Amino acid sequence: MARCGVTQVVKVHDPMADIERALAAQVGWNWVDDHLIYACEMLSRLREGGMAALAPHTTSIVLDEQETCFGEGQGMWAAFRSPELPPPPPAVATPVIAAVVPHAPVVVPPRGSSVRDMQRARTAANAAAFNARRRNEHMAVHMVRAAAEAARAANAAAAAARDQAMQPRWFAEPSGTITLTNLRIHLTNQYRSSRIPLAALEHLELTQPDRLRIRFTEANTSHYLELATPWATPIFLVAGHARFPHHPQLISGSWLPPGFEERCHIAGKVCPRVR
Repeated sequence: MARCGVTQVVKVHDPMADIERALAAQVGWNWVDDHLIYACEMLSRLREGGMAALAPHTTSIVLDEQETCFGEGQGMWAAFRSPELPPPPPAVATPVIAAVVPHAPVVVPPRGSSVRDMQRARTAANAAAFNARRRNEHMAVHMVRAAAEAARAANAAAAAARDQAMQPRWFAEPSGTITLTNLRIHLTNQYRSSRIPLAALEHLELTQPDRLRIRFTEANTSHYLELATPWATPIFLVAGHARFPHHPQLISGSWLPPGFEERCHIAGKVCPRVR
């Protein structure tokens, strides 16, 4: 049975409360750093007490029993897949070219021509007709070969273009809201509402502090998504803790940009030791 998506008001420690904004501005501190320091606090709590130690967050989605929201915000996502194309057009057929065969010549000898002259004229006319017919046949053969080669080239080009168009690529969906709970990642926009159970995740990679790539299986179909959200790092940490405890980025601390601890020191904030 589902319960309301608004959590109770709980007084929790705000890891961003004691940041000296004037000093932070000198090192280019921005909203990404705000979410990173929040993520560091989350990881520190995860290591100490698991998900039960994380502070709850308000949410607009309906939560299941024993489900707690840890973060929610605006974001975008894209799916890596092949496009849906219409059926291919029919192949270009080789045209049929009819050979023009000249009519047999009609020899009308002048009056007074001898029989020999008439035979010579008839022989010359037949020879000319034969040569013309051979020329027409050769021309027809060359035209058919050229047309067949053009049809093959057109079909090959169309097939190559279709193969190229069918190559998988990123397809962005309309922006919406990305919610993180202890059980799932939830994507909501104006067209759909999708829940991705943490238990279904098969791949997890934080490519940037605000970019997360995941792969999961649903209905025997593998899906590959890239999430673009300020909550990408917290999602990576919670999902990694729940599903990939030995993830190399999680173990090495490479998910955190180099020099971040020094930037925190300048901003007047002590970063929890996470690597």
